[in-house]
Amino acid sequence: MNIKNLEVFLKTVDLGSLTKAAHVMGYTQSAASHIIAGLEDELGVPLLVRRRDGVHVTEEGDSLLPRIREICQLSQDLFQHAAQFQGLEMGTIRIGTIFSVSVHVLPHLLQEFMEDHPNIQFDLRQGNYQDIEAWLQNGTVDLGFSRRPTGNSFEVIPMLRDQFLAIFPAHHPLESDTFSMASLQNEAYILRPESLDGELFEALHSASYQPKITYSAKDDYAVMAMVEQGLGMSILPELLIRGTTHQFIRKELTPPVYRELCLVYRKDQALSPASHRFVQSIKRKAMERSP
Repeated sequence: MNIKNLEVFLKTVDLGSLTKAAHVMGYTQSAASHIIAGLEDELGVPLLVRRRDGVHVTEEGDSLLPRIREICQLSQDLFQHAAQFQGLEMGTIRIGTIFSVSVHVLPHLLQEFMEDHPNIQFDLRQGNYQDIEAWLQNGTVDLGFSRRPTGNSFEVIPMLRDQFLAIFPAHHPLESDTFSMASLQNEAYILRPESLDGELFEALHSASYQPKITYSAKDDYAVMAMVEQGLGMSILPELLIRGTTHQFIRKELTPPVYRELCLVYRKDQALSPASHRFVQSIKRKAMERSP
């Protein structure tokens, strides 16, 4: 069995598109389709079903997916280990990350790491907290940049504490330098649904603060735009609003609320040589920041 054929299948599943997978892996769509068909014949089961909205993994393919991921990862690890005997560094590090980290934290980390390890590549996937934890569990990614997970099946390297800030329209009459969480019930609040799961929700729930939700917007930048237009206020992580061109007032919360962002990976999964080097680099940076 050709490992490359399995990798075409994995890439198709991850991207949800045979066309995109073919482009990324350097095949024509026809060649990629032929590879999938050959793999299905070899395994004796259908792996993908094609619909108008793209390709979807079959029940049989979904059942085989964890083993196929494991085979491809072991193959990559084998070649990475073999390359070390020739004094070479190679491999791909698959990282799941939230948006604010991918914009404001990862570029600097990757640039510094690649100066010393230019032949190591990165495959980044962006999602929410739940996406990243699921990707780590099923082997879609090797490492994740996210909040501290609730379970104890992960190794966790704390990276930074990100403070939540209240944001208001520029004409808002609030005079205080800070915003009391107890005042939420008096303000029109624009909800970011993902904030219902995390440190902010826990702070609201524990203190019994009930925002007066007026609007809801899934996209963070839509929330900022709505605040800018005077439709209400919201609470977002400082890292998320850093560098935005939207015009609004920012206030620290009282009591303050933080989220802890970490590098996370599974305890029971051996890291590839490339991933191990990256983790060691992050650990050194974390130690340098420690008092």
